[in-house]
Order: sequence, then C-alpha cells, then structure tokens
Amino acid sequence: MSKKYYWLKLNENFYEEDTIVWLEEQENGVSYVNFYLKLLLKSLSEEGKLVRYVGETLVPYDTKALSKLTNTPVDTVVVAMKLFIEIGLIKQLEAGELYMTQINEMIGSETESAVKRRRLRARETAL
Repeated sequence: MSKKYYWLKLNENFYEEDTIVWLEEQENGVSYVNFYLKLLLKSLSEEGKLVRYVGETLVPYDTKALSKLTNTPVDTVVVAMKLFIEIGLIKQLEAGELYMTQINEMIGSETESAVKRRRLRARETAL
C-alpha cells in the first residue's frame, strides 16, 4: 500500500485576511494562529475533521487532548477554541468531531507513486 501525502496551501495573503489579523490582535493572538495552523495540519488526512477513535468508538477531543496533540499550553487552547468556534473557523459536529471550516480551500494530496512519477519526469526533462 502506498503512502499518501497531504499539504496545506496558504494564500500569500493568509496573514492579511481579516480573521487572521483580528486573531493576531488579541492577547496571545500569534499563539492562537499558530495553534490554528497546527489543527489544520492535524486534520488534513481526515478532510478537515479532527477525529480520534478508541476501538470503534468516536471520542471527541477535549482541551487537554488538543493541548497534547499540538504541544500548545492548555490555557491557550481554551481561549483559542472558544474564539475559533465563535468566529466560525471551527464547527463542532453532532458526533463531537471538530471540523475546520476553511480546509477545503487549503488542502492538497497525492500518492507516493504520483510523487515518484513527478520526480522521474522532472529528471527526464532536466536531461
């Protein structure tokens, strides 16, 4: 089975968007934006959902688990999550998953074999 690689595409004006500017204006705002980017990256393989399962049971992320997942202080997670939900960057779904609302505009992926083919074509072109 081949690996699948994911990437996060940020517009060049990401830090100039009103939402990000507003977040950075908050006390500890730069930490909130960094935490947001970490959540986006952690949700890539699940198409924007932050999900964890114990066996076949969905266990929603709590503050402590998000802190551990992203290596972010708990107090930062508490305030940031409240803000993210309030301004619509994150939605909490019925089953408890967290959904990153802007992820569809920022996601890309390819398989390991596609990476190899692309590299091979680049080498052949360079010759």
